Amino acid sequence: MSQHAALPPEVQRATSTFLAEIDRRAPGLVEGLYLIGSLGFGEFYADQSDIDFVAVLTTRPDATALAALVDAHGVVRGRYPRPYFDGFHVVRDDLARSPVHCPDVPCTLEWAFEEAGRVNLNPVAWHELARHAVTVRGPVLTEAEVWTDDAALRAFSHANLTAYWSRVAESLVSDPEQAATPEAAVWCVLGVSRLHHLLATGGLTSKSGAGRYALTAFEPRWHPIITEALRLREAADTPSGYAGAAERRGSDTTEFTVMAIEAGLALGGRSVTVSQ
Repeated sequence: MSQHAALPPEVQRATSTFLAEIDRRAPGLVEGLYLIGSLGFGEFYADQSDIDFVAVLTTRPDATALAALVDAHGVVRGRYPRPYFDGFHVVRDDLARSPVHCPDVPCTLEWAFEEAGRVNLNPVAWHELARHAVTVRGPVLTEAEVWTDDAALRAFSHANLTAYWSRVAESLVSDPEQAATPEAAVWCVLGVSRLHHLLATGGLTSKSGAGRYALTAFEPRWHPIITEALRLREAADTPSGYAGAAERRGSDTTEFTVMAIEAGLALGGRSVTVSQ
């Protein structure tokens, strides 16, 4: 059953506009539209969240269909520039096998449209589709139709800590001014907590879910920066425990990120050292 009627207004209008515009330009092209990311966990903050989608097409798009997709996304962007409407367009057979074997597909990230790209073509997206997707159009997806492999999901998460997040930690160490920003606290503290949660429990969660998990998984000394990250995501207009102390927030963000990466990698049997 479609869950479209229960969506936040910002999500309802973006998805409705996209579907109306693509149906007008290329009738029958989009047979399924699914939402993943935090929306799949019932979480959405209009000034923080993006709308992460997966569109299932009836066929690989030719030049005419690609132009229709570009135009449809352009209308959404023109009417509702935020939140971003980010995602990719596949055919149903792509979902039955590992994303490693999925060809490059049309995708969009922060309104940049690629005719053949790999935005979010990874095990997290496939597992969220199988287990947490919100159905806007099409049949509800199940694990019988969408590839899942918990070992591959865990390996991907471990590699993400090693490759991407270790570089992020290095940048926090080298740029204390950037580390002190609210954006760094939200992105880093909740981002690495999300991966730690997966490696520790085997389950996916939202950014806020990861923050609540972190309050139970890590020592009390880390609770102020975790609480700050949750506040900034969920209620940024409320008082901050770091009022007038941006430098301290940056230091705590950096130290927590380094610690949580080490802890997550240890769960996977490896370690990495981030210079400080």
